[in-house]
Amino acid sequence: MKRRLNPLLLIGLTGVSISGALFGMDYGRAIGGDPNIWSPKELALPLEQTAGHFQILFDGEPLADHLARNSLTALGPEGLAYFVTPEMVRVRLNNWPEIRGSLFHVAVYSALGLGASIACLIIGLIESLRPLGARRQMANAQADRPAAPRQTGLFKPDQTTRPSAWRRG
Repeated sequence: MKRRLNPLLLIGLTGVSISGALFGMDYGRAIGGDPNIWSPKELALPLEQTAGHFQILFDGEPLADHLARNSLTALGPEGLAYFVTPEMVRVRLNNWPEIRGSLFHVAVYSALGLGASIACLIIGLIESLRPLGARRQMANAQADRPAAPRQTGLFKPDQTTRPSAWRRG
């Protein structure tokens, strides 16, 4: 009357601990990550390439229009004025929404593994907590079923395989 260790219970325990930790890390990074993730200064984009993300209005007009007609001036370090050209304007973007989306994407796979592990754990617990007699009755019921007759080789089941039963006729 020794109880066997249920493999589904072991898979569930191992999977819940591993995939639960992975899910917690992935979800935690997506929820509580640093929202100030800017593109590097070296990779700053020209204003034309960022037109689909935002628009800067200067005196009611888009900044790109002002730059195109040279209506903006700036003062240099020596105090001399110069026209601001579109090549001088660069934009750094906050990449947090894209990074957050990819972290949530990874967290979905961790959650899938966690769900499968929890299912294995529950099934394993039910099987291990079920009384031993009920499991034995199920096994005996399957063993009591009549087995199909075995077919061996060339002979039909009603013929004998003993040489003394062979007759020439």
